[in-house]
Amino acid sequence: MKQFSEQKLSVLRRRTLLLCWTAYMLAYTLRVNIAVLIPVLVDVRGYSYSQMGIVTSCYFAAYMFGQLIHGYLGDRMDSKRLIIIGLAGSALCNAAMVSAPSFLFTALFWGLNGMAQSMLWPPIMKTLADWFPGRRLEGVSFTMAKSFIVGYALSWGASALLIGGGHWIWAFYLPAAAVLIYCLVMAVLFSSRPPVPVSTEDGVKRQDAHQHNGKRMPLREYFQVIGLPALLAAALSQGLIREGISIWFPSILEDLVHIAAEHSWIVLAAVPVINFGGILLVRRINLGSSKNSFRTLMTVFAVIFIAAAVLPAAARFFIWPSLFIMAALMAMTHGLTPIMTALIPFQFAGYNRVSVTVGVLNFAIYVGAALSGVLSGIIADHFGWSGVMVLWLAAAVTGLTAAVIRYNRTHRYP
Repeated sequence: MKQFSEQKLSVLRRRTLLLCWTAYMLAYTLRVNIAVLIPVLVDVRGYSYSQMGIVTSCYFAAYMFGQLIHGYLGDRMDSKRLIIIGLAGSALCNAAMVSAPSFLFTALFWGLNGMAQSMLWPPIMKTLADWFPGRRLEGVSFTMAKSFIVGYALSWGASALLIGGGHWIWAFYLPAAAVLIYCLVMAVLFSSRPPVPVSTEDGVKRQDAHQHNGKRMPLREYFQVIGLPALLAAALSQGLIREGISIWFPSILEDLVHIAAEHSWIVLAAVPVINFGGILLVRRINLGSSKNSFRTLMTVFAVIFIAAAVLPAAARFFIWPSLFIMAALMAMTHGLTPIMTALIPFQFAGYNRVSVTVGVLNFAIYVGAALSGVLSGIIADHFGWSGVMVLWLAAAVTGLTAAVIRYNRTHRYP
């Protein structure tokens, strides 16, 4: 009977992981489609790049504050409710973008989309931490990271094809319809918690879990323990580079290489594959670092710094190599995502603060993303894309410095 129960629990775990994975993959089709649609909205509605930078920053601003709110609520509310509301809300916001009567409403709807999307990742991570024992969480983290890579590929490829066929509005409508249908699937099949408690005595050391017995440490003391300031600086830098390139890469293709958005689908579909390679590489680095998340963070930011330092000069003389460097930067910063928003929070799961840790770090990532949206648009309008690349270099320096500081204090919390 015990063996049967364990087998059944294993099946339920796989189903829960698949549902979480699919939910977040589909959610990404409701957030990254805007990158391919920016040149279309500039052309069809007469917006400037600065205005589109404001639109994307409204998303990131709402998303980052929503991370704080829903990260806090995720440790206290039923995850299933938050996830379904977030998916449905994001779908409705995408549908509303088609009929937005003015720039103000375009920014408003996309900002509300950011708030809806912020309801997803913290409760998903909380759910997975409840369902899976510690020894499985490293693999679960990188499995979930693949969901947004597939979402990128599906969204960018399909959106570019739809634009090429003259049906750009369906780049909003189709993913919205798919997600609304999936909400029904989640309502029937998803469960926030396993039917039996999952033992944490699995041979994996969750930091100081034995000292707190599941009780929540006061937030101020907890943030001191995890070294929050350095982590926030690293997360902000990651977000500025990752989302800055992700949002503006199709526009850079059109401006520098003169590839129109409707003809860029092959290149755009290849970018998520490169990002997937970045996730695999970062996982290899993490395994080589004995799964020391902070050593991995420092190593990856060193690589990011080198690439960002070379990029401004390369872009002046070698257009195609510079595009490959940008793709590499995007890949490495995406590879850091499971480290920042899953492995590090899981590492401190013994404090019962997984959701709020995810929320705070995601908040910092999207502070960087919001800054990138506004600053990149303004800089691109006045100084061109080479000025934007200098912004990415400054973020890489900041991120590397923060990662070194955080790594140097890890010996205090083995």
